[in-house]
Amino acid sequence: MNRETTRRAIFTLSALAVIGLGSAGWIWVHREANHELIEALEDAKAHLPSGVDFTWGKAIALPTSHGARLTDVVLKDPSGTISAATIELIGAVVGSPTEAKSTPDHSSLHFDHVIAYTLQITGAGGTMQAKRLSLDGLLLPPPTEDQVSSLMMDHGEATQAVMTSADGLESARAAHVILDQYGTGRVSRLTVSKFQLHYGDHPVRDVSMGELVSDGSDLAGLLQSYLKGDGLLFHDGNQSITVEDFLLKGEVDGPGSAEDRLAGFEKAHLHIDTDGQKSRVTESLTHFKLWPTGPRTMIIKSLGYEKFDAAIVLNAIVDREADIAHVTEFDVNAREFGHLNIAGDFTQLTAQQGALPQPQIVHLDFSWRDAGLVPRLLNNAAVNQGMDPDAYVTLLRRTWAPVGSPPDSMGAQLAGYIANPAAGPLTAMLAPEKPVPVLALAAIPEAVTHKHLAESLGLTVRAPTPATGDDAQAPDPNTTTDEPVDPEVLAPGPSVAPKEGVSASPTGKH
Repeated sequence: MNRETTRRAIFTLSALAVIGLGSAGWIWVHREANHELIEALEDAKAHLPSGVDFTWGKAIALPTSHGARLTDVVLKDPSGTISAATIELIGAVVGSPTEAKSTPDHSSLHFDHVIAYTLQITGAGGTMQAKRLSLDGLLLPPPTEDQVSSLMMDHGEATQAVMTSADGLESARAAHVILDQYGTGRVSRLTVSKFQLHYGDHPVRDVSMGELVSDGSDLAGLLQSYLKGDGLLFHDGNQSITVEDFLLKGEVDGPGSAEDRLAGFEKAHLHIDTDGQKSRVTESLTHFKLWPTGPRTMIIKSLGYEKFDAAIVLNAIVDREADIAHVTEFDVNAREFGHLNIAGDFTQLTAQQGALPQPQIVHLDFSWRDAGLVPRLLNNAAVNQGMDPDAYVTLLRRTWAPVGSPPDSMGAQLAGYIANPAAGPLTAMLAPEKPVPVLALAAIPEAVTHKHLAESLGLTVRAPTPATGDDAQAPDPNTTTDEPVDPEVLAPGPSVAPKEGVSASPTGKH
């Protein structure tokens, strides 16, 4: 919901509260009869601002709960319409129950419960609908205060909630939404079940999530920070977000083409533990998948894979005062692709207002253990060049490590590595004299044959064995493995004495 829609929803609740429970600065109490409630509503209706129309089907007093029930409610003003089959306003009090009463015109309104059935809010920006909306412990701020930042609520639930843009191209829906402890400075918990987001303009995109749970965050503060363009807001304590069964689908060809899977994951978990200016961040993705259906992922199919499927883990410490992030682990383990691990330090994480951050690399360590990706890349490149794969590898090795190249040079190390990628992990280090932009990583392939570029980046590469250029010295991939080996498998079998008159030749023939 955008800022204007939020303001209209809050304003409407306030208007209905004042109209339904009294006017001219007094709240309707339990001693009033139904006809007196209707008289008060009619009187309030007559004093509404020009252009505002308020109607209802039936008004019922709820004496024991200090409230009222209104049916077939419709409120129209120049900016839109709000309607509900039924609205119940229960336990109304001028001002917070814990604060001294002040002039009603400048006081907040507190409700024990607000329940709306078949609610619909329509404005210039679009429509919001909910089959049932229930709010407990609702505190509506005075008109003089910001209606978004000052709103407070103990508990809220919405079922079958739908928001649609005015042009119908964008929509968001959820089967169930639960929000606890909402308000600036409060630690909230949000649960959204069966969420769907649709973007209808080409290329069409559809996002679905089985469940989203946010716990420990000041959601009201985050909303205010977002609306002001101040970026993320950290606060002391633990914050966590969990998303399950995420799937992104969309058009993969021209307008009107069929949608296909683009990306998804089974479960994502983000945990932030903050103490002062330092935050420890942990994030994990289970079965993160990319399908070769989008233009940027077609390489997956060209390499002979059905999809990219990986487990991803990130551990980092962020020091906002020093503007430094220390990534202790960024681990990507993809079956049949390989295992990538990155650790390093980054700076300049803070962005100017209205701009994206442009982090700089201070130091970076890489480790890659191949599980089949490197041979596929080499074979694919050879086919594109119209060459035999073995001849292509030989050509690359001669190009990267000409005769006389130092064995510890990056070209020589890579030349030795591509001869036997299964021998072990390839490691690399980036240690520039001064921080370089993250985009500098794109220049690494060019640095293989440009020594000055590698030196400016402080780039060094190490293959698992010394790159001597002699294939005979490379480990035999059939005897090099990370898996434990049963000694009995490699032990010689029992010798059998040959029968008399039969030679023990290797072929077993006479």
